[in-house]
Amino acid sequence: MAQGAITEVVVLISPKGITKGMLLVDFEAIVDGMVGVPEFASEEVKGAYCWINGDAQILAMVLFTLEFGSNGLACSSWNLPLHHLASHGKPGPNMGAGPIRLACYSQCPVAWHQEQLWDPVVDAHQNDFLHIQSAIKERSARFGLFTAYEVKEEKNATAASAVSLEAVVEKERRRAAATIKELRMKMEQQQTKFDEAFGELRLAAQQKEEVLTTQVKKLLQRLEALEGQNQALQEQNMALEEQVQLLGESLDEQAAISQSKSTELQTLAEQYRQRMAYGLEQERAKFTELLHKKEIEILALQEQLATLEETLHKERGEQFAAGAEELLQRLQNAGLRFVGSHLGAGNVYIEAEDVFDYMENPLRFAAAKCQVSESHYRAWLAHYQNPVCQVPDESGKACGKRVVRVDIPSQFQPGVSDRNQNQCRRCLCDAAIENVLQFR
Repeated sequence: MAQGAITEVVVLISPKGITKGMLLVDFEAIVDGMVGVPEFASEEVKGAYCWINGDAQILAMVLFTLEFGSNGLACSSWNLPLHHLASHGKPGPNMGAGPIRLACYSQCPVAWHQEQLWDPVVDAHQNDFLHIQSAIKERSARFGLFTAYEVKEEKNATAASAVSLEAVVEKERRRAAATIKELRMKMEQQQTKFDEAFGELRLAAQQKEEVLTTQVKKLLQRLEALEGQNQALQEQNMALEEQVQLLGESLDEQAAISQSKSTELQTLAEQYRQRMAYGLEQERAKFTELLHKKEIEILALQEQLATLEETLHKERGEQFAAGAEELLQRLQNAGLRFVGSHLGAGNVYIEAEDVFDYMENPLRFAAAKCQVSESHYRAWLAHYQNPVCQVPDESGKACGKRVVRVDIPSQFQPGVSDRNQNQCRRCLCDAAIENVLQFR
């Protein structure tokens, strides 16, 4: 490597003392979630972003922190401008090539990033600068770097090959960085398009839900009003029945008192009672008919309310299915493929439009891949998982002794491949089959 070239490296130090050194390109792959670090699972590690020259001497350093989840993946929201912080760092200690540019918690060039930085410890028991420097020198050969005394010893012998190797490494590093950035940009574009489409679907669903909710509220208010009217009519009917009862009792009392009066008065009283009974019967029939109509109207409103609720639920499901199917199509267009693995069929490639059908019945796809029916494939799968003889004994239970397993679904014959008559009591033992089963 040329003496004036600068290499960007990252050193990660866990609370358990585990130290990892890597190039910036490899660190970006970790931050982007493409690579996990199981050793750092559920930990907050300290990191050092360094600029180093061709002699593995540190020129600039940014001391940052990074959290890892339980699955060993870095926090997806982490985003520090490491190059900017290193460029604007304040003077630090001399680590072999003059004072370095240092960005840490106590001297952070960008105030709102201060909480994500840490201060080094330098005392008689611990020196973080020396620890980072030794980690870089130990890994300098993997970075394509060599310390000063190694360069002097091999300078004349390997000058030409070093320049060529440096060019190849630098070219591959840049190509990998460009590929990662391009993939990241495409993922961001796809995410933006998906967010916009999902936002539009969600807005349309909210508007439709508001309309349906308003209609439901109106119907509920109308239903409450009708129920109130129905209650009032029932109370009025009960009041009329009480009046009829009181009137009947009054008439009975009057009839008892006026028993001694003339027959004409009794006749008039009877006529009056009949007229009152007839009028009350007509009123009762009228109120009963009105009550029946109100009940029918209430039932109709309840059916309409149930229909609207079912329509709302159905439209929500259709909108969700449409959004999910569009997302699957976009993922397929972006280069993703959906693959299911099944015994006897291997990998089954599934198109985006067939994903929901596959989720409903995966075995049907596996059977089609094996060129057999679904029932044939299910029978073979039961035989493959438990290859035993199915010949029933005197009690009607299967024999249960092992048979030679058929590994290919299309070669399996139900009622033949899963039976070994030579292993049953009615047949003699087949020594050849016994040898095969013992070998398997």
